[in-house]
Amino acid sequence: AAAVDEFAEKGFYGARVDAIAEASGINKRMIYAHFEGKEKLYTKVLLIAYEWVAECERGFMKNDIAPKEAIRFIVQRSFEFLLDNPKFIRLLMWENLNRAVSIPKDELTKLKAPTFEYMKRQIRLGKESGAFRQDIDEHQIVLSLMNFGFAHFSNSHTMSALLNRDLASRGEVLARAEFISDMIVKYLET
Repeated sequence: AAAVDEFAEKGFYGARVDAIAEASGINKRMIYAHFEGKEKLYTKVLLIAYEWVAECERGFMKNDIAPKEAIRFIVQRSFEFLLDNPKFIRLLMWENLNRAVSIPKDELTKLKAPTFEYMKRQIRLGKESGAFRQDIDEHQIVLSLMNFGFAHFSNSHTMSALLNRDLASRGEVLARAEFISDMIVKYLET
């Protein structure tokens, strides 16, 4: 938890193992003995953060709902997760600034593959049932589903200042999630 806080606030290059040791009450040498260095500790923190989002995503993978409702549920739950997990947003922003060099791609793929497959399956079911257009590019829709929420949160401070509205408030976030849901579903519909 101390490492999550430190890396979320300062990123890899700004974070200090001394600060993590002090905040956690653990001897710095024990941290190095267990994680072999700051790099592996940071990688572990990133994997923990992606496990948080994977757990959320497992919660929206319902097979007993229609594709349109599934798309809406995905967007709603994704926005709620990001609202409730600002440390995830900050960690992901730092990792993107560092060109995603610290996260093991194979482990990330393993965590995210079920989500991508679920989304693609819902899109295919929508096409098969006639609820969605046949010319839909599954890849583009999945990319949009994954990025609309993150873009809202990663830009909320500057956009809040520009629009003179608190875009990070629960009401604004839920309204944005509903708008994005409507936009995607209307695009998908026949």
